[in-house]
Amino acid sequence: MTFKIKITRVLRVPILCFLAAGMLFTRPAYADPMAGVLEPKIIPDTFHGEAAAPVTLIVYSSPTCSHCIEFHESSLRAIEEKYVKRGVLKISMRPFMRNSLDAVIFMIASSRGAGRFDETVSVFMSRMDEISAAGEGTEAAVRKVAGDIEIDRLAFDRAVSNQLYLDQLTRATNEARDLFGVTGTPSFFVNGRQVVLKDSFAEIGQAIDAAVAGR
Repeated sequence: MTFKIKITRVLRVPILCFLAAGMLFTRPAYADPMAGVLEPKIIPDTFHGEAAAPVTLIVYSSPTCSHCIEFHESSLRAIEEKYVKRGVLKISMRPFMRNSLDAVIFMIASSRGAGRFDETVSVFMSRMDEISAAGEGTEAAVRKVAGDIEIDRLAFDRAVSNQLYLDQLTRATNEARDLFGVTGTPSFFVNGRQVVLKDSFAEIGQAIDAAVAGR
């Protein structure tokens, strides 16, 4: 890629996605509450749902992660319909940077403001097949997607030159890894407890149901 950004630190995170099914885990499905996970220090949460909702779902996600895209397309909408609309759940999608393309997409999304961050990342996720197929034309493909949501060349270049935000992304990713035990994406926390999937995304709903019931 020829993106004109300078990543000044090497991220100390493995480049991988959790498999949604078929992977063996050594940890229990519901871990103990993770200290501080509901109060990130680097990038504040932006929630979907009522502030007073009794259950909080934190999702660490990467736009280039195929299983994150699968969750986004197959399960997120259903979770929002079943729980967020009832007022029992609020959701924060947190950025987790695995590679330079993740960085570029997050930087573009940030340039549109917190209120449009998730919306912007979603657009890029929905067109990741197109971007991935571009090969040496990856930058042109990303610029095309950006242009389709009215981000012109000047705004694009300004967004991917934001070293301050890139530093925040790096620190937020390392915070997730070093303090909260996030080793890949997607990673899920329900009321501060990490939900380690064994079979399918349906287990997130089970964890939410347990939290709603006070278990």
